[in-house]
Amino acid sequence: DASKWVGKCEACQNFVGRPKLADLPLKPVVIDEPFQQWGLDFIGTLNPPSSAGHTHMLTATYYFTKWVEAIPVKSTTSEV
Repeated sequence: DASKWVGKCEACQNFVGRPKLADLPLKPVVIDEPFQQWGLDFIGTLNPPSSAGHTHMLTATYYFTKWVEAIPVKSTTSEV
């Protein structure tokens, strides 16, 4: 019986009773002219790290053209 199996499944029980978050309305990013806005974000921790020891990626998105650059980095702190 499927309901008995789901009742014994630990991973399934982790999701029981979690409230559904309300959907938020999308807000479009309107760019009127070049170089008006960029988006920056870190991706990681990369596992395994690169052979050079990079554990994260710094991504930059140019919203005017949707161009994306990704730069491997060894740390996400401001210390060099």
